[in-house]
Amino acid sequence: MGDDCNINVWIPLQKEFLLFKDECKMLYESVQDKICDTNSFEFIIANTFFYLFETGGKLIGGIYYFEDKDGELYLNGFAKRKMHKLCIECLKMSLNWFRGRVYAEAQNRASALCLLRCGFKKIKDNIYSVEL
Repeated sequence: MGDDCNINVWIPLQKEFLLFKDECKMLYESVQDKICDTNSFEFIIANTFFYLFETGGKLIGGIYYFEDKDGELYLNGFAKRKMHKLCIECLKMSLNWFRGRVYAEAQNRASALCLLRCGFKKIKDNIYSVEL
């Protein structure tokens, strides 16, 4: 993205997060079945490393990191439609905040392409991984 793109990142503890919380929750609930997460929005913002992304006062989406039952670090995310380039930038940005191996499960072609463009490799079926 060019220098004219300013992406802001908010976490649930910041007051700016509240400006986008309701819209983000509605977006999450509208795509929840597509990202295969049965947890409530309140659960994910309280129990994961959750990051809300916006630019120019417009919500892009959210990315959250969590440990699975085996202690492996996974990520999941959701975004508004037609924001693929911004999603790639958001994912690249968030990957800088972690070290080690990160896994993700791509439920659709757009998600898989985003992961591949951010350095993930397909390891089986719809599971991808990257070493940071």
